[in-house]
Order: sequence, then C-alpha cells, then structure tokens
Amino acid sequence: MSPYLFRSLLCLQLLALHTANLNAAPEPDEADVPPLTQDSRPALARQQHLSFKDLGPHQAVELRGIDGNASLPVNIRLDEVVTGARLKLHYTLSPALLPHLSHLKVYLNDEAQAVIAVPKEKLGSKQTVELPLDPRFFTDYNRLRLQLIGHYTEDCEFPFHSSLWANIGSDSSLDLSLQPLELQNDLAILPAPFFDERDDRPLQLPFVFAPGPDMETLRAAASLASWFGTLAAYRGNHFPVHLDRLPEGHAVVLATPGKVPAGLQLGEITGPGIAIIDHPRTQGAKLLLILGRDGAELKLAADALALGQAALSGSRVQVQKLDYPSRRIAYDAPLWLPVGRPVRFGELVRFPSELETKGQQLGTLRINARLPPDLFTWQSKGIPIDLRYRYTPLRNSPDAHLSVSINEQFIQAIALPGSGKSGSADRLVLPLLEDEDTQAQSTLRIPAFQVGSNNQLQFRFQLPPSDTGKCQTSLLTDLQAAIDPDSTLDLSHFHHYAALPNLALFANSGFPFTKYADLAETTVVLPDAPRAEEIQLMLTTLGKLAAHTGSPGLRLSLLPASRLKEAANSDLLIIHGGEQNALLQTWGLDMPALLQQGKRSFAPLTQVQNALYDWFGWQENRPLPVTGHAILSGDGALASITGLESPLEAGRSIVMLNATQPEALSLIGVALNDSARVDRIRGDLAFMRGEQVESFRVQEPYYVGQLPWWSWLWFHLHRHPLLLALAGISLGLLLTLMAFATLKRITQRRLGHHG
Repeated sequence: MSPYLFRSLLCLQLLALHTANLNAAPEPDEADVPPLTQDSRPALARQQHLSFKDLGPHQAVELRGIDGNASLPVNIRLDEVVTGARLKLHYTLSPALLPHLSHLKVYLNDEAQAVIAVPKEKLGSKQTVELPLDPRFFTDYNRLRLQLIGHYTEDCEFPFHSSLWANIGSDSSLDLSLQPLELQNDLAILPAPFFDERDDRPLQLPFVFAPGPDMETLRAAASLASWFGTLAAYRGNHFPVHLDRLPEGHAVVLATPGKVPAGLQLGEITGPGIAIIDHPRTQGAKLLLILGRDGAELKLAADALALGQAALSGSRVQVQKLDYPSRRIAYDAPLWLPVGRPVRFGELVRFPSELETKGQQLGTLRINARLPPDLFTWQSKGIPIDLRYRYTPLRNSPDAHLSVSINEQFIQAIALPGSGKSGSADRLVLPLLEDEDTQAQSTLRIPAFQVGSNNQLQFRFQLPPSDTGKCQTSLLTDLQAAIDPDSTLDLSHFHHYAALPNLALFANSGFPFTKYADLAETTVVLPDAPRAEEIQLMLTTLGKLAAHTGSPGLRLSLLPASRLKEAANSDLLIIHGGEQNALLQTWGLDMPALLQQGKRSFAPLTQVQNALYDWFGWQENRPLPVTGHAILSGDGALASITGLESPLEAGRSIVMLNATQPEALSLIGVALNDSARVDRIRGDLAFMRGEQVESFRVQEPYYVGQLPWWSWLWFHLHRHPLLLALAGISLGLLLTLMAFATLKRITQRRLGHHG
C-alpha cells in the first residue's frame, strides 16, 4: 500500500472516530476512569503553526508575470498524519489587474484547493484570506503552490509586464492538526522516528540514564549524540538529559544490568544490543534502547549504530563484532572542501538537478561550500573559480547576465550573449556537443575577505524577455540554465595557519577540535560527578561539532576533571558547571575568566569590535592585554565560553564552557544553535546573559599550523612595522656592502690584469 493511500485511509478513520466521540455519552466521573494501561496511553496530538518564513522564504513571495508561480515545501513526519490544515494568506495585488480575468490559485501537491477572486475595490491594498486545505492530499513530502493568473488588458499583452504582480506576505501561515501514527517496532526505520529528515525543526531528543552514569556510559551517549548531530545538520540539536525518569515523547535510553531508569522492565541484558520498544506511558512514542552489561558494551552498541554496521531489522539486534574504520586524517571532514586540488562542483551537491533551473523565471542556484576554518588567506588574490555554464539563448536581450555572489554578497556579473542564429527544425544538437551559442566558460576569483568557514555560492541567471512590440511577443516558454558539474573551485595554493584562541572559529566550525573529524585528538572533561545540565551541554556541543564535519566523533576521549593531566597530548573541551575544582583553581590566574558558584573571576576586558580581526587572525591596532585580575561575588546566572592555550602542552587548545551554576549552562547550548548569537561569539572570551552575547579579547594570540618559512617570516614581520623597516634597512645595507665588495674585487682584478 502506498504511503499516500495509507495516510488517506488513516485520516478518514481518525475523522470518523472524532465525529463518533462528539456524539458519545458524557465523560464518566474521575472515579470511574480505569487506571492507565499500555493500551490506554495518551496520544501526543499537537497543533503546528508554520509561518512562511518557517517554510523557506525569509522575505515576501513575489509572483510576477501572466502566470507567476511559487512553491513552498511542507513536510510531514513519518510518525504523524494530518487531520486538519488551514492556510492564512496575507497578500497584496497589483492595482493594474483586471478583476474579471485575474485570480490567485492555491495547489497542494498539484491538486487545486482554492481559487481567490480579485475584487476591484481591494486591488493595491493588503488583504487576508483563510482557506481550509484537504488533509487527504498530504503525504510525507508536500508542495504548496501559489499561482497568479494575471492580466492587465483584454488586448495583446506582454507576458512579463511590470504591472503583473502579486505580493504574498512572509507573515502568511499554515496551521496543521497532527495526530500521532503508531509505527512498528522495527529498527529498519531508523533514524526515524527519533530523527526524521522530513522535520525541519531543531532536533529535540532526550537521553535517559539511571542515576549516576559513569564515564563509559557517557562516552557511549557521546557517540550517539555525535551521530544524531550529523543527521540534524543545519537544523541544530538539543539533547535534554533525564536521570531515572522517562520524558513523554521519543527518547534514547542507555541501560546496563542494575542501572535501568525507573519505569522500564527490560528483562535480562546478555550483551551489547540495540532495541526499539513502545513508550510505556505515551501512545505513538518510541524508546531507542542502547544495552550492554557494562559501559564498554554500551559504547560498542552505540558505535555500531553510529557507523551503520549493524544489520538493523526487527525490534532488537545483538552486536557480535564491530570493525572500526581507520583513524581519519586532518581536514578530511566529509562536509569540508579538500585542500590541495581543484574541487568539482559536482562533488558539492547531492543530485545533479541542484545545478539546474528552469521555468519562465529562473530560480537561484545555491551551492554550499565549507572551507577548513584555518585556511591562510592573508594577502591572497582570492579563490579562483573555473565556471562553466549553459543557458537558453534569447534574441534581442542585451541585459541577460549571470550574477555570481557568495553569502549574498555580490562578486561579479557575467554578460550572456543572445542567439543570433535560427535553428533548423529537422536537426537536434545534443548537449554533449559544443555549441558556442549556449555553452560558455568564465574565470573569476572570490575575494578572500568575503570567505568564511561556512559559505554559500549563489548563481542567478537573469534572462529577461524583450517586448518586441504590441501583439508581436513570442509564445510563453520555459527557460533553462545550468552550472556544469565540471566547474571547479581551486584551494590547492592555500596553507593551514591560524591565530588562536579564536572563539569565532569554534562557534562557526568547531575548530580546533574538528581538525580531525572523528575527534581523535579531542578530550572532553567533565566534573567527577557530572550533573544532568553538564551532560546535556556535552551532548549538545558534540552534536554541533559533528554537524560541522558530517562525521560522528567516535574517537574522542572522555575524562573526569580529577584525571585532567592525562590529556596533555590533545585539545581539551572542558565543561564546568560552577562547582569548585582544585586544578581549575590552579589555572585561574592564567584564564580570561573563571565562573564558580556565587563567584566570578576575570582579567581586564577589551571588547572585540570587528569580527574580521578574529576571523583572519589579524591583531594589529589591538590594545594589548592589561595585567591584573578581579574577583566578584553574586548569584545571577552567567555563562561563558573561554579559549586559551593549554597549560599542559604548548600549541594545544582549551575551550571551556563555564557557568556560575549548572542551570546557566543551557545559555551556551542555546547560543551555539542560534546563528544570530553565533555571529557575536568571537575573541577569546564570550559571556552569555539571557539573550545577550558579549565577546572580548584578553590574551595574546598563539599560532597553530605551518607556513613556508618566507610566508611565516613576512606575516609576522608585517605586524611590527618598525622592526620591518629596520630589517629592510639592514638588508639594503648588506646588499649594498656585498655589491660594493664585488665591484671592488672586479676592479682590482682588471687593474692587476692591465698591470
């Protein structure tokens, strides 16, 4: 049975059941209600409000032309079915439209849902209409399409006349009534329903432990959080931690014999295993069980799930053996562009269709490009692009061009010549043959100052039709354009070198931990007896690191604070929720800030004014750090992210996630998942108070990476103009003396020869 038919039948049954309940007898007294059983679990029905901004467009939707269209994606989770939907449109129509010929049409998956007339008296003013959508037409992946049928004259008209427009406000919305759908307990559907790619909301997945989880159990949870982080990707993630209690919805449970959360009866645990069961108290909810006789077996089961090597089917599997892949090399993260060779655009997209666009008005082609965050672009001419593209040639269209941008910042406009030849009706030219009228190639450079860690290239083909005169326009046909997959972006001439600490690199790309995508040289340090808030922040942070690389961090180390000195040869991610710690007290005076319960200690602060300084490691024109320290007491919630060079080993880095109290650690997790707050995290110290993020520069930088000796010398000398001038003068004098000595020897040799 197809998903579409299945959902339709289930929707009809739910509607019939709802009607029957309305006609049923009054509810019994509370004393007559039987106790809750497995079959009478309450369902988690919910209402979802989606603004058009949630569906993709961040601005108002513009419909232009005689047949303007716009489509919005509406995805429904695998474990839910739509029982009701209502569309609310805020729109404005051109005052030039003819009411008796013009109208708006609303489609759901190409099924017409409504036709909106155009009242003459409301043209040019904002209007609002609410429309019901038939829930039977919803499937997993849906397209809500809006179409303008617009006319401004009853005579011959130009299909793209400027008066043909409709503006659909970004405050328009879609309200859905969703009913949970009971899924089978089958591991084959993983990662659903715990993560569902149809759901564009941030991932909210609770982790459940018995009281007092040990470090090995938490290490297994770290693998799972890292794996789910790769799946959540751009959505962001949040992993609430529950100790000895089950949440209402889907959750992940880690259990060993004698350490099973309250409310679960799991039977005998005979080895590392993965299972999926019904939630004992919530209908439609599932529990993902990671089982083992000890923490080592829990980690084996968790890693098997993350690596996808368990042959998952049925409700439960045992992990007999797991072959780990080789350790990853530096900078080979799946989501990062490789350095050392030109990269084809075809490698940057999942499907070739992402490089193509067609229609009466061409959409923007977008290509994501994540660069290693420590690329040394100082004094670079930019990143070269060899761009190849194809497009439908137009006659008499001198304004046709291809606009190239990065991160919505303009780079270059390339003129697109039109077609001056007429084609032959009985001859077809295949795309694999060169055709100078429709295929072209250009070379351009992306300026280095416009490049960050996370980038998006935008290509906009502007092929405006021309008005050839009254009643002489050509037929309305679809245009086509494409970027050739063999176009390349070349990073082969760049080295890895960066100034640290730089929290902008950590917040935007997880550097320096993500240098190795499997976190092989990362150690996470927790208190000896971590609280739920500290475990939660660890899982959320590791999920974000994995989202930056696209690879689960299966080789990270996890240590209690009492064993911190064992982590000398690694970069440290320290999570500290306010309790006293002897080792951190020893480091306190070397740190920009240290927050503890009721007390905060910090060095004099210099606020970072320009993110470019941090991004490129520039330090000139910065006030030097001021020596001294201040200690304050208080009970307000305050969290911080601090970066510094490790006291345990030179060249290694520490990022500390710190707070005055455990509850305040959630401010850091929220900030790392909020793009607006991430943009304000930089320098070597960032404070979080409520929704505010303030960043500071306190310490002198240290450098990681390698450069050729001449680049290294020139880069460091340029920061000291006086020293550079003295070096130049000294070099000039040395060359002058060498030249003088050489000429003197030549003169003496000639005089001796003549004598």
